[in-house]
Amino acid sequence: MSEKVSLAIPTYNRSAWLKECIRSILDQTFQDFSLYVFDNASSEPVQEEVKKYEDERIRFVGSERNLGSTGNINRILQYPFESEYVIIFHDDDTMHPNTLEIETSFLDAQEDLVFVVSDLSRAREGTMQRFPAFPVENTPHTIYRKKSDFIRAQMSWLRYAFNSAMYRVGALQNARMRPEMFSDFADMIFLAEISKKGPCAFLKVPLVNYRVHASQDSGLLKQDHAKGAFATLSFFRESLSSSLGKLDKKDEKLFRTYSFNFLLRSYTQINNGLFGLFRFLQQARSQKLIRYQDFLYMDARGAISLLSIVFRNKKIIDTARWVKNLFQS
Repeated sequence: MSEKVSLAIPTYNRSAWLKECIRSILDQTFQDFSLYVFDNASSEPVQEEVKKYEDERIRFVGSERNLGSTGNINRILQYPFESEYVIIFHDDDTMHPNTLEIETSFLDAQEDLVFVVSDLSRAREGTMQRFPAFPVENTPHTIYRKKSDFIRAQMSWLRYAFNSAMYRVGALQNARMRPEMFSDFADMIFLAEISKKGPCAFLKVPLVNYRVHASQDSGLLKQDHAKGAFATLSFFRESLSSSLGKLDKKDEKLFRTYSFNFLLRSYTQINNGLFGLFRFLQQARSQKLIRYQDFLYMDARGAISLLSIVFRNKKIIDTARWVKNLFQS
């Protein structure tokens, strides 16, 4: 193997943010890596910008046509990396300086893990290179060894950065993102599917600064978003069900609680008003994803989402996240 880690950055017309992203990678304490920039037919001179680094570890992989954001990621998944580990990192985010050191050390020490993923920090312009301090040694973590335990953690609202995930190359064999089925939730399902291949771990430290900006809003149609939400819940239910297609009591409660609040949060991206919400929930009920009495499972996320729907203002959710992060910091 020519290097320990391959880092792949899918990008499209974000040269300024891409440069900030690349700088955070080049400044890593761990340096045994190659960096691949997968450009999605940008109109900006991405290849010229990449050449300016004069670093033989950085490789440009262009495309003659725009493949769509997920299509660009899927060609990364088909690329013949020769390293031991792979990270697919977003072009608008930045890495903590110790990300590669921490994650490679963790996977080296836990040889049965198929991937490791970490927490994140939400950041804006001017704060993308600022990270909270934490001890690099003995990183707090949770290992999910039993089948579907990572999925249960996802349904318990585990907060993680999708692009912090470091995979063993073999774990990505035959893997692909499926937005045609899961819409905006394709990355969540992707990790859930990989977790079925073996144990995985969550590092309880923010190794990624997740850039908050307006262009993150999905361009997918509202009906696609609804379809993806229903497909996601169906996937989770099937993943937790026994061979007889039933959930045990603990998983039944987890599914009911998650489903109702997940649907409320999902509908904030559609928000055709309260009557639209009733129709949306009725569709979910017809697919046996919720029951009428499941409103009893509404939690703080669901209540905040409902306020956002009533007032047609997604900033209510953003404010709630800001307050939560303030008390957690």
